[in-house]
Amino acid sequence: MLDFLYAKTDAGRAEIRARALPLSRTARNLLLVLDASKTASDWLRLVAGATEADFEMLRQQGLIAEQNAAGHRVAPPAAAPAAAPAVTPAAAPAAKAPAAGSPLLDRAALYTYLSGEATKLLGPFKGYAFALEVERADGLPALQALALQLVEKVQKAKGDAAAAAVREALGLR
Repeated sequence: MLDFLYAKTDAGRAEIRARALPLSRTARNLLLVLDASKTASDWLRLVAGATEADFEMLRQQGLIAEQNAAGHRVAPPAAAPAAAPAVTPAAAPAAKAPAAGSPLLDRAALYTYLSGEATKLLGPFKGYAFALEVERADGLPALQALALQLVEKVQKAKGDAAAAAVREALGLR
């Protein structure tokens, strides 16, 4: 279990904003930083004081879920997939085309990229502050705006070549 990749669920992101559950400080810190860029055991080593019990509690509460190497949630247990296809097609027609200049990634991919790459691109302090902004984002338009801000910040910090690489990763032209 600790050798797998995990990421926050929508419930986990909502908990970060609402602070509704009585999580310990270490469990909340683990929830805040956890993404699919490292295995669970790596995150437990990186977050001071975090234990397997903290991790398991987050998993049982549905605040984190196992991810595959591509960053997609691993298929849920056998009972859930039957209900999922009926919901997915109904949601697809309602999806709007992204505005011109907006990233082409969907919400999950954009969230994963922004939260995982911020510290790599901006450094530990600015990256952490940016990751907090990503956590507060409440939908795709907010994440798209943050993606554009990330491009600007990378351009200021690392130059045009680095900004072009970020634009390409985000699907911007």
